[in-house]
Amino acid sequence: MNGTGLGLVLKSPQGDIIAQSICCDFKATNNEAEYEALIMGLVIAKDVKIRSIDVNCDSLLIINHVKGSYKAKDPKMVTYLDITKKLTNYFDNFNIQQIPRENNVQADTLAGLGAIFKGLDLKNIPVVHIMKPAIKRLVHDIEIMALNRHDDSISEDVDNWIKVYKRYLQLGVKPDNKNEARILRIKALRFTIIDDELFKKSSTGLLQRCLKKYEADMVLRDVHE
Repeated sequence: MNGTGLGLVLKSPQGDIIAQSICCDFKATNNEAEYEALIMGLVIAKDVKIRSIDVNCDSLLIINHVKGSYKAKDPKMVTYLDITKKLTNYFDNFNIQQIPRENNVQADTLAGLGAIFKGLDLKNIPVVHIMKPAIKRLVHDIEIMALNRHDDSISEDVDNWIKVYKRYLQLGVKPDNKNEARILRIKALRFTIIDDELFKKSSTGLLQRCLKKYEADMVLRDVHE
């Protein structure tokens, strides 16, 4: 159906919470929507440098796919599973288990932008719009990340500014320094995130995608050719 709503909650052992409400602006089956939520959760966990993760999911099909108990047959499911497995390789410890739907009420409520988080100390719950399924927007990026994962320490500083803006816009993470936080808050007004990509709003209203170093190098090579 159109406008599929997804929700995910990341909880640290210390009780810190990252809540995310996601709106899929494309048609997705229930199984595809479950995969979208799982993949988005793994991407966010990777971006915030989580190394060990336990996933609670109420979809028995996806759990059996990931664990290898069931074989994915549908082409879309095969691609979703491939992306998921490649993302799990970035974690030192990964575990996934099923929980009853009634025990997953926070994520289910986030999918409908409910009010269950009123009692929690959350300043905001960002809504992310993804325009294309993960099997279209991430399949090539996953391959590139796999090729470059050993070079992360080299490009970390170069691309750090992109991560700073994305973490602020998606998660509300600000610098500890009050002046730096104020400057970031003002500058971030000119940026937006679409399909997990950072864009800058130009003076003409056009959106300009912010490129990482390896992407900029590829573009420059293409232009010169």
